[in-house]
Amino acid sequence: MFTNKYLLFLYFMLAVSVGYLITAVGLGDPFAENGLTPSFFPILVGAAAIVFSSILIVEQLRAAPEREIGANSSNEPGGYTHLWVTVAIFIYIALFRTAGYFLSSWLFVLALILLFSSLEKLLQKAVISAAIVGLAYLMFQQLFGVRLPTIWG
Repeated sequence: MFTNKYLLFLYFMLAVSVGYLITAVGLGDPFAENGLTPSFFPILVGAAAIVFSSILIVEQLRAAPEREIGANSSNEPGGYTHLWVTVAIFIYIALFRTAGYFLSSWLFVLALILLFSSLEKLLQKAVISAAIVGLAYLMFQQLFGVRLPTIWG
């Protein structure tokens, strides 16, 4: 059993990434006769998360002989932030189809910003989250021609 908490975290993230990709594939085919569908981006993110998690695991395993397995690493995640990010991702996936793109994405981006910063300037962070979601919406509509789900259908 590994005692390196960072390596265990990476294995956990790989498992979460696989679960995320399986859930994203359940959203439907990423391609349609008229272009990309709303499931394209979540599938892309899930595949990328698996690739990057795998790369980090290989790097950690290669570096393991150079240091003691149980030693604390400076790049080891602190606190429970990584778990909250995982919870936020699964809530985002669950809300995406029912609550629509705008509400679910705005809540997700705001949650991530708050996880990695303080609660100060909450209104400013909410506006920044809305701007990010709005820009992403324009990108998907104009650049990719993807219709994103809304609350009303």
